[in-house]
Amino acid sequence: MAKETNTSMLQRVAAKSGNLSPKQLKLAQYIEKNYMSLAYITMTELASLADVSETTVVRFVSQLGYNGFPLFMAALRKEIDQAAKPKSMDKFDLEHKKYVFPDDTCQAIFTLEMQVMRDTLAKIDTKKHQKAVDMIYDAPAVIILGCGANRCCTQALGFALQVIHPRVQLIEKLGLSEAATVNSMPEGTVCIVFTTPRYPRETQEMVDIIKKKGFKIIGISNSILAPIVPDCDIFFQIPVKYVTFIDTNAAFMALIHSLTFGLHLKDKRKIKQRIEDYNKFTREYNYYVEDSLELVDF
Repeated sequence: MAKETNTSMLQRVAAKSGNLSPKQLKLAQYIEKNYMSLAYITMTELASLADVSETTVVRFVSQLGYNGFPLFMAALRKEIDQAAKPKSMDKFDLEHKKYVFPDDTCQAIFTLEMQVMRDTLAKIDTKKHQKAVDMIYDAPAVIILGCGANRCCTQALGFALQVIHPRVQLIEKLGLSEAATVNSMPEGTVCIVFTTPRYPRETQEMVDIIKKKGFKIIGISNSILAPIVPDCDIFFQIPVKYVTFIDTNAAFMALIHSLTFGLHLKDKRKIKQRIEDYNKFTREYNYYVEDSLELVDF
C-alpha cells in the first residue's frame, strides 16, 4: 500500500486493469474517458452513468487500493487538477459548422493531427522516454510488433532501427514462424508494441508469447486501459482520435522519430558509423535514385 501512495488514480487503474472484472473494466473505461467531469459526483450517480451497480463501484475502489469512496474521489479530483495544468486542449470537433467541406478537408485533418501531437507531448514523461531509449540501446535484440493498421508504425520504426541497431526483428502477424522467431531471440530482448482500437487479437496473443519469454515490453497505444498495458514495462499513451476509421498517426511517427534520435545521441560516433555503413551498402547496389542526403551533425 505504501508504494501506491504516490501513484495517481489513473496510474492505479492502468496497473490493475488486467485484474478487473468485466463490470469493473467497464467502469474504469467510463472514468478514463469522462473523469474531467466527475469531480463532485456521488457513488450512486457514478454507478448510473457507467451503467454498473454501486457494489461494482465499491469493489473497484477497493481494488485500486483506496479505503473508501471519499478517498477515491479525492484522488480523482487531484487527477483533474493535474490535468488542468497546463490548460487542457479543446476537443477536436467537426461540428458546429467550423469547417466547410470539401474545401476545408486538409485544414480539418491537419488540425486534428496537430492537436493529437500536442496532447501526446503533454503526456510524455521525459524520464520514461529516456529509460525506453536506454532499454532499446542496451538490448541485444529488438522485436517490433504491430498487426493490421499498426503495421505502418512497425515498418517506420523497423526501417530506422535496422540502420542503427545490430539485430531487429519485425512481427506483423501471428503464426508459427513468428512464434519460432520470438523463441529464438536472446535473453534481454526488448519488444516495442503498437496497438490501437480495436486492438488486433493477433497483437495481444503475440504479446502473451513474448511476455512468457521474460522480454521487456515498451507499449504504445491510445489508452491506459488498452489490453497491452498490464504487460508493459514502459507505456506511452497517444490519444488517438477518429474522423473516419483511420488512425491519427502523426504523433506515432513523432514518437518513433524521438526514440530514434535518442538512440543516436547515446553514442553519436558509433551510430554515425552505422549510418555510413548503411549508405555505403545502398550506394553499392544503386538502391536510391538520388543518393545525397545532408545530415545534421550534433
